[in-house]
Amino acid sequence: MPRIIWAGQSGCLLPLLIIFNLLFGRVIFNSTYLWLGIEAALIFIFIIKIHIFLKKISQQVGPEGHNPHDRIVDVEGKVVEEK
Repeated sequence: MPRIIWAGQSGCLLPLLIIFNLLFGRVIFNSTYLWLGIEAALIFIFIIKIHIFLKKISQQVGPEGHNPHDRIVDVEGKVVEEK
C-alpha cells in the first residue's frame, strides 16, 4: 500500500514548494495578495511541522538528555582470534 506523502513524512516537499512558490508564484498566480498569502500559509505550515518534529524529539530524549526507557546492559567483551 503506498504511503501518503503529506501524512507525516513530507521530507523536502514543503521547503521545495516554498521555494518554487517564491520563485514562480507571481507567474502562476495573477494576484500579488494571493501569491503572498499562499507563501505565508506554506511557511506557517512549515513552522508548525518543525515545531511538532522538535517536540517529538524532545519527548523521546527526555529532560536528562537520555531516553529513560533505555536499559543498561553490561556486556563483557572477549577477544576472538581469527584462524
